[in-house]
Amino acid sequence: MNSAFDRDVWAIFGMPIDNVSLDEAASLVEQAVETRTRLSFVTPNVNWMVRALKNDSAMRQIVNADLSLADGAPVVWLARQLGMPLTERVAGSDLFDRLRADTSENAKPIRIFFFGGRDGAAEAAHNALQDEQGRLIAAGWHNPGFGDVESMSSSEIRDKINAAKPDFVIVSLGAAKGQDWIEHNQSELEAPVIAHLGAVVDFVAGTIKRAPDWATRIGLEWVWRIIAEPSLWKRYWNDGKDLIGIVSGSLGRLKKTSRAKQGVQGVEATFNGSALALSGDLVISTRNEIRENLSVAAQKPSDCQLDLTAVRTIDASALGQLRMLEQSLMRRGNRLEILPSTEIEPALQAARMTL
Repeated sequence: MNSAFDRDVWAIFGMPIDNVSLDEAASLVEQAVETRTRLSFVTPNVNWMVRALKNDSAMRQIVNADLSLADGAPVVWLARQLGMPLTERVAGSDLFDRLRADTSENAKPIRIFFFGGRDGAAEAAHNALQDEQGRLIAAGWHNPGFGDVESMSSSEIRDKINAAKPDFVIVSLGAAKGQDWIEHNQSELEAPVIAHLGAVVDFVAGTIKRAPDWATRIGLEWVWRIIAEPSLWKRYWNDGKDLIGIVSGSLGRLKKTSRAKQGVQGVEATFNGSALALSGDLVISTRNEIRENLSVAAQKPSDCQLDLTAVRTIDASALGQLRMLEQSLMRRGNRLEILPSTEIEPALQAARMTL
């Protein structure tokens, strides 16, 4: 991916999700390792979505990621409801297994560093890869114990990780703290790929068994996880209730504002300094024009005001492009201000994008 606007990214209730398959996600990781290009990815599930819609910081972390993979049957279902042609769920553990199982002649070794996890899990996962002597090479491990992100971000810890020369750092600190740690330390780490994949550490270590394929195929992996970790039931229950509330209150509005009226109107753009005004229908069939204009806006070295008061419709694909504009501005310390039309304001509110 050359830029954020090259991504086939959609916003599902405001949460960016990339339209990639498991094989495509694995190829992106392999490409990042080979070219030593930054790839920080997230794997949003229901818990991620609920947190992101309640907490601006959690949403910002997903927006700021280089790749966002739909991890969870409910996320895939919602994506399809909003018109996204998502072919499959791409869980972090499936991606890891896909990389691990590739023993083809072209499969280059990938050095793995495990950071965090429950007591003894990172070391056990490291030893399991070391004993396996497969494509994924055990580069090292570190358990920072309990503490805040600051105490886990010392120069000594970063030096230990860099000295191991990993290609891929797998973090396991709990989703919220783990993503905070990644954002706090990524610029000082030399590994090109980094992600919070808490369950992967336990699966590789053997402390928790993965759900069988049949349970995953029919969307019941969560039942298996509760059986393995009974303490998860409360989180799953609360997330499920919150998701039902979100869907019942917002899904209809998002669908309604994505349907063009009386045929699709092309996109027209007007620049006035750092301000950009768009008109017409911001939908999948006009996405090329949307991308071109938002890409120009992203290159201007200032905050951006996006005037959408003349826009009739907006769908999840266009909302994804707005998130990529936000990402580009955010990474250099600038802000995005959106002025919506009355027609699309309900969609922006439902997607938590009334910025």
